[in-house]
Amino acid sequence: MMKAMTVAAILALMAVTTITQAQTYQWEDDYFYCSHKGDFDSKKYTAEQIKNSHLLLNSLRTSNLGSFLSPLSIDGLDKLSMKDMDLLTKEYKQAKSNAARLDVVPEVKDYKQQLLKSIDGEYKQNKLTILAYLNPSEALKQSPKICKHYIRPFLQSETAVQKKWKEFVEADIKEKSASKFSASIRDTLMTRYQGQKASNPAEYARIALLTFGFGNCVDEQVYHPDTDDVFEAYQELNKTLFGKSYKVTCSEL
Repeated sequence: MMKAMTVAAILALMAVTTITQAQTYQWEDDYFYCSHKGDFDSKKYTAEQIKNSHLLLNSLRTSNLGSFLSPLSIDGLDKLSMKDMDLLTKEYKQAKSNAARLDVVPEVKDYKQQLLKSIDGEYKQNKLTILAYLNPSEALKQSPKICKHYIRPFLQSETAVQKKWKEFVEADIKEKSASKFSASIRDTLMTRYQGQKASNPAEYARIALLTFGFGNCVDEQVYHPDTDDVFEAYQELNKTLFGKSYKVTCSEL
């Protein structure tokens, strides 16, 4: 009888322990307007680790540096200065520090290196774009080989710049010619080019070649995480953390 009561007491204690180990974690996401909820083992993880892990994976699906936007207008060109580089570098260092300090669950620790590489890539693209506008000779030295052709005309002559701009527009039209709306797109692009050429050819050539040509070229050379892989990792993480208790409720827009 005494032995039976002891076993019963132990089982009861185990049940209480199991209950106290489970904590409920809730959060909202900004991607699909969904509410998430699940119970996790507080002996293995903390709520802060879960929050940081979600932040880590979400940061791999978005931009992490927002202080600099490449000029899209002549007004934007006029405001561009090396202060943009100072702000960018400060933001970059802070973003790297914040990412490195994230305390995450073991299942996603490998993704921290991906985030650091992604931030490095964003910084490189933005830094080189600023240099392309303000110090093209230095940008040429630091740029990927495949992107240098966008910079070289600016170290030659305005005639070379205008020639390169025209080639860039013609290549853009040709690339979009496969669309069923190719005629309309061609007319729109050519009309815009002719209008810009008539009003301020030097500045519009800079925007076309440096923001869209050079900037996009560098962006294609730097590291970008596989967003499909990151999304799957996010789903798997929640299954691992919360098991069958994981519930999602999404709003209808």
